[in-house]
Amino acid sequence: MKQDTITIDELVRQAEAIIQDCFASSGRSDGGSTGRTQLSNAIDAINQSGSVAVFRNWLRYQTAREEFWRTRGSKGTLAEQIDKYVQSLHERAPQESARYLTYFLGFMRRTLIALRYLDQIPTEFKEATR
Repeated sequence: MKQDTITIDELVRQAEAIIQDCFASSGRSDGGSTGRTQLSNAIDAINQSGSVAVFRNWLRYQTAREEFWRTRGSKGTLAEQIDKYVQSLHERAPQESARYLTYFLGFMRRTLIALRYLDQIPTEFKEATR
């Protein structure tokens, strides 16, 4: 199986897209301290296990327990969107998917905290005019 190239920039963009979809339009400006804690716990879950399957099991469990993971965006709940991307990472880079997932979740946590500043400091560079 040929491994796709997954870049850090892709992980950042995808993390920002999911957080914006679920929180910018939901009226919840951020996930509050619960959201920050839950994303920290998600990072711990993948770091401690090193297993995407264990992480998905943890995500299902947390979705049943915490409303944060059930926050709905236009493309599904937060948990559904994360799980869809986790599947993509695992299909594209099975040997590295846990490492990529750790980075991705870290970028999600940062994005959640900085949600109201995303428009002021965008990920993409503006083209310079001369």
